[in-house]
Amino acid sequence: MKHVIFLLFFAGSTVTHADSFQPSAQQTITLTAPLPLTAQMQQLTARTMAQPNDNDALNLAALYLAGSRQPGFDAWFHQAQYWLSQVTEANHNNIEYPLLQADILQQQHQFAAALASLEPVFSRQPGHLTASLMAARIYLATAQHQSAQQACNRLWQRDLFLFSVCSYEVAGRSGQWQQSYQALQLLYQRQQNIPTQIDLWLRGILAEQAEQSGDIKAATAWLTPVLAKAPTSLWLKWADLSLALNQHHQVYQRLLPKHQQFGLADSLLVRLAVAEQQLAADTGISAELAERMQLRLIRGDTDHAADLAHYFLRVAPDPQAALHWAELNYQSAKEPDDIALLRQSKRALTYQQGIPNE
Repeated sequence: MKHVIFLLFFAGSTVTHADSFQPSAQQTITLTAPLPLTAQMQQLTARTMAQPNDNDALNLAALYLAGSRQPGFDAWFHQAQYWLSQVTEANHNNIEYPLLQADILQQQHQFAAALASLEPVFSRQPGHLTASLMAARIYLATAQHQSAQQACNRLWQRDLFLFSVCSYEVAGRSGQWQQSYQALQLLYQRQQNIPTQIDLWLRGILAEQAEQSGDIKAATAWLTPVLAKAPTSLWLKWADLSLALNQHHQVYQRLLPKHQQFGLADSLLVRLAVAEQQLAADTGISAELAERMQLRLIRGDTDHAADLAHYFLRVAPDPQAALHWAELNYQSAKEPDDIALLRQSKRALTYQQGIPNE
């Protein structure tokens, strides 16, 4: 069974973050409207419908989960959950099962459960690449930097390059932004023929470290060339960086066609609405987003609370509401973007109340 080993990097991280699908030679997806299936997915579906097969179900779960990270393909996440649920208990000991289960759980911000799902993998293969990197990603999402480094250390004797990248990301998150950024740039420049998945992962880290080092233009430059292949998490980062540079037109031009073709999830639609408002465009994005957010509030939907915080901070200003959702988001996700969102919400409320900044 062949999976894309680096599918885990693009999981939302919190999504707020997180992450897409770049197929391997055996997994080719052509993105045409609406939500097209590959020939492989069609074949696997037809075969498992005729005669259920655990290996086919696992493959479909992996393909749908990886594809769900592409902007506009969020609905595939539920298909991934469905196909994983079709795997019989007899095959839950297949090492791919806990890996996919952990990946799904961490996308839902169920981080403790995701780590628990990885334990059977580590008990059999302590240095498993995908499991080790996923564990590091989860620990980073919850700001457990020492544990993240311990997860990276599992790679020391398996893959020195991946160990180095993993460690530099942890060092950056630990506050050594400039040093890590410089070292990671040198490491990146020495590589040749980097696989697409690893290149996207590296560029995401480099963009974050450039931003945290104060160079927003450089951060944007790391992401712009690869947007066509990038997961939602990198699109979100690119959009936020571009909006910070007042490049509203670029954000509007690139996101609007995707929304018209596939229908973007709330996270990217928030950024499109910000650009629409700044350009005084009249495409109804803000009105559509308002309806979506109202529905989420009625349902009491607390998933991806960062979307609501961004909405009340940037589209329909309500600092009190923004702070509420930013604090709720911070309870589970503590990455730099989550910390920044919480601080921005606090500053907005302070400004509204006319309280002098300390």
